[in-house]
Amino acid sequence: MAFYIAMFDVLEKAEVKMSDLECRVALAQLNATVGDIEGNARKIVEYIGKAREDGADLVIFPELALTGYPPKDLLLKSSFIRANREALERIIAETGDIAAIVGFVDEIGKNIYNAAAFIQNGRLSGVQHKTHLPNYDVFDEKRYFKPAAESYIFDLNGLKLGINICEDIWVDDGPVDVQAELGADFIVNISASPFYAGRSKERRDLIARRAMENKIPIVYVNLVGGQDELVFDGRSYVFNKEGALIAECKQFEEDLLITNLDGAGIIPEEDPLKEIYGALILGIRDYVRKNGFKKVVIGLSGGIDSALTAALAADALGAQNVIGVSMPSAITSQASISDAKRLAENLGIEFKVIPIIDAVNAYTAMLSEEFKGTEPDVTEENIQARIRGNILMALSNKFGYLVLSTGNKSELAVGYCTLYGDMSGGLAAISDVPKTTVYKLARYINAMKGKEVIPLSILTKEPSAELKEGQKDTDSLPPYEILDPILHAYIEENRSKEEIIRMGFDARVVSDVIWRVDHNEYKRQQAPIGIKITPKAFGSGRRMPITNRYKE
Repeated sequence: MAFYIAMFDVLEKAEVKMSDLECRVALAQLNATVGDIEGNARKIVEYIGKAREDGADLVIFPELALTGYPPKDLLLKSSFIRANREALERIIAETGDIAAIVGFVDEIGKNIYNAAAFIQNGRLSGVQHKTHLPNYDVFDEKRYFKPAAESYIFDLNGLKLGINICEDIWVDDGPVDVQAELGADFIVNISASPFYAGRSKERRDLIARRAMENKIPIVYVNLVGGQDELVFDGRSYVFNKEGALIAECKQFEEDLLITNLDGAGIIPEEDPLKEIYGALILGIRDYVRKNGFKKVVIGLSGGIDSALTAALAADALGAQNVIGVSMPSAITSQASISDAKRLAENLGIEFKVIPIIDAVNAYTAMLSEEFKGTEPDVTEENIQARIRGNILMALSNKFGYLVLSTGNKSELAVGYCTLYGDMSGGLAAISDVPKTTVYKLARYINAMKGKEVIPLSILTKEPSAELKEGQKDTDSLPPYEILDPILHAYIEENRSKEEIIRMGFDARVVSDVIWRVDHNEYKRQQAPIGIKITPKAFGSGRRMPITNRYKE
């Protein structure tokens, strides 16, 4: 039977004035796991019980809290839809005398809907479907869902309540306006809005504007947790009718916040580096744990990227669950080996040294006939990287570790990385972090810890892949202070070559960078997924063809 109520509770009460609006709402900011319908349902019931004990009238859960978000092609399985419906029935039976709003998948005939169940007095009082289905960046909802036919308001103990879902609040003249015009006393928006740096301020500004425009309180409840490349940061809000933020849940943590719908404004914290750090920690932790791993292994080169990755992993998983491996070749400097060892000691992680000199020599001997008459070039450099990738994957296979690759966004963008070498791994932890931000995060961690976790010698040395004598990144690339703004303009802002040149960058440099980005799409589509922290990450949110003759 479809969870659809054709006739909602009749709203025949006198107009309620805001001064009379008394409702204790509980914002249940959950970390749901995609596909774990039973586990998610248990957590929902647990939070309903906590909210009831704390005197809430209404407890609100995020978008698709029952299935996890995004469920993707699980939505094509009829058994999945059925399991989600059956779990909702069990939740309804547990609500008792507290009202609840739960995100789930509704089904009517052959169509499915991204939906919010309004539960009251132990029964399903109504369902609101999502009206506006996002189909950009990482979103693909039109592939699965049908849009709502109508926006409703519901009765909650004499108050008129409007419910809408995520994208619905971002659309001008959308469901919020409709529900306000229908006489709603307050609006609830349940969301699964992924994080990127600066996103929380965008959300606050938007919700404040909607509240002021409609002179209505808005409760916004967001999902929290890592799901593949996405991180949902939580930070659920309550805004009063003047558009002032009056309550805020924690960021990057589960939370249950109980509050009224009116009150004095508060000032939110703004710290971009703290936010990025928190997103990476949560993304690593949830990817590792939700996929059944316990420990990770990282190749420690003595450079800044592997140092940051190891520091993040130690904070996310505990130092006892991180293994660092130095794999020196004949090219590797003693300083790089000692920097890697010192980093491991500072972090308290296990440290191994596995020299690759014999393996490099074996490759040289095996290929000597084939390479006869040629000069050493990037081929020999990449053999070193691929040997290291093989060693890390061997440790992964033998002991069940997850390999964290250590390349940053700047390198991945221009192909300054070795396919089946340093790109090998199960999670590319910092692959959406530009190189200049890598340094900022490393310094942030040291400042936060109040000590030199990442050695100063790593922070101050000139970047190098160290695959040949005297090699520096600037031998092949512009300085990162120039490269990163060009990449930001081209990838995240989608600017043309001419526009970027007009920003003041050298035309030859811009042309070369754009060529490198376009030419290396084939590498990126074979890379492990990375944690999204910018508005436009490589992966599902940027779907470029590999075979492509369009040139800027």
